[in-house]
Amino acid sequence: MKPTEEVLQDLTQSSNVSVHSDDALVGKVKAAIAADDEKRKENENEPLRRKPALVPILPTKLPRQFEVTLWDVLHTLARASALSWRGAGRGLAEHWGALKYTQALVGGRDSFLGLTDEGHRIADHYKSLQSGELGIGFALTLAEYVLRSRFPDHSVTIVPADTVLRAGWALTSRDKGEKVR
Repeated sequence: MKPTEEVLQDLTQSSNVSVHSDDALVGKVKAAIAADDEKRKENENEPLRRKPALVPILPTKLPRQFEVTLWDVLHTLARASALSWRGAGRGLAEHWGALKYTQALVGGRDSFLGLTDEGHRIADHYKSLQSGELGIGFALTLAEYVLRSRFPDHSVTIVPADTVLRAGWALTSRDKGEKVR
């Protein structure tokens, strides 16, 4: 296991992330949506409201690669996944959400982010979970990047969905406001 100082130093190193958006990717997303909608229908669940049209992000609006630090990705993921109801424990939850992956990723200014040896050795179930969560972290970091570049005069921050929902709807019987059905 790496010494703490080395792990913390690794977190501050910039690395490159490759970005790709085209019609083929949009087609794959549409196929996944159709499969999800079919499963929801089979389970007699209501259809989800979805964006009416998916299109690739124009190459002029999206860099082929951009630089991030591990810290950026991990903190974006942690902020997005920590539940707002945790109150005083939220900061700790955000911190843990970031720290649990510090030994799994490696990168550097002249390289792309990847898994460390420890990241490769992790059990399949955890590797799948880790892959999904890190994918969310990268996607949110990219979304912040794109939104900040499109709207440079605005502040862009990822917030948890339950925080947004609490602004307009009661999520539990104890909350005030219109009930979510």
